[in-house]
Amino acid sequence: MKLNRVLFVGVGGGNDIFSTTLAMASLWDIGWRWEEAAIAGVLSPFHIHNSPQAANNILLTSESSTRHLLRRGNERINYVDAEVCKMIEREPLCLCSSTVYGISLKNGSRGVQEAFKFLEGEFDYFVLVDIGGDCFYNGTDPHVLSPMFDSITLKGFIDSGCHGTLFEAGPGTDGELSPETLRNVLADSDIETHPINSESVDWWEALYRKWIARTRYGNTVPATISAFRATEPIMTREYYVRGHLGMKRYHLIITQLIDTLLCKQFFLVPPEIIQNPFMVDCSSAYDWFLKTQVAQKRTNNEANLEYFKSNGKLCQFLTPSPLFEENQRRVIFKDALLELVDGMCDSVFCFTSDLFLAEIDLLSKFLIIPVRENFVKLEVRNK
Repeated sequence: MKLNRVLFVGVGGGNDIFSTTLAMASLWDIGWRWEEAAIAGVLSPFHIHNSPQAANNILLTSESSTRHLLRRGNERINYVDAEVCKMIEREPLCLCSSTVYGISLKNGSRGVQEAFKFLEGEFDYFVLVDIGGDCFYNGTDPHVLSPMFDSITLKGFIDSGCHGTLFEAGPGTDGELSPETLRNVLADSDIETHPINSESVDWWEALYRKWIARTRYGNTVPATISAFRATEPIMTREYYVRGHLGMKRYHLIITQLIDTLLCKQFFLVPPEIIQNPFMVDCSSAYDWFLKTQVAQKRTNNEANLEYFKSNGKLCQFLTPSPLFEENQRRVIFKDALLELVDGMCDSVFCFTSDLFLAEIDLLSKFLIIPVRENFVKLEVRNK
């Protein structure tokens, strides 16, 4: 395939923006060519990003860009997108320009749709990049970890009507979906399958260790490399279910099986064939949460314990992962309510079914305001 300008978009946050480099190398290996390429990542709605705005819902990321928690105190946290900018300036990357875009998820799939429509004026083709396969969540796998960013990005892209494909590699290496689910999805006749070049993996690993691992080690990239090189058909790997309140960290270990044969290939998937129940039309992270976690099925997801703005107020999803044991959720719930009393945010949203996690004396400090069936808002009394 010959293209003019192509944008490679890491759809899931985290290290997906770095993994656009594997997509570039792999497509180059099978004969794709372009005049110029560029890279984009998606920006969490739960962080403050210090970068200039290029258009609505689009920022321009640079080496000096930073991100901070959307939480009183605004702690600065590691930002892999800025490291990718440094890497691009210093490494030859398949005719890749030095421009790195950040597509904001703040305004949900509608904001992403608007961003792609704007970028369509700059690029004639888009390659969406997902390493790990979490975008294929179908509502059944019990260990889904991060279904939010991928589903919002894919929905926005499909609604934009832009031309492009989804590059999928390392299916199962993010610890989310079972081998059976992934085998069924990737057997679709509309999906192109190609072997991954071992030299491209070696090059990708070297880039990762040089530029990314020190900032955000992650699990998916090392697992994808290990699975590609594995001789056994099924690989077992441990993953963390994570939660945090500022600098406090909570985690649970789960075990996932990985089909290593699938990880020796990459897949080109028409985005419109993906059947993901969390790919809903939404205008914000809160809207996405109501339409998926409240109206459909509660899962582990990126919104759990995060902060967001609503009508000028700082709010929190006090929704500890359902994968945590009850004693862990009880500790998290108490810690978050004590922070609410101390003014860390203005209100929290939680499931009515979780209120039993709080001690009665502590719970009595709050007004409980119904929002939806089994979903409420808590505010400090007499505030």
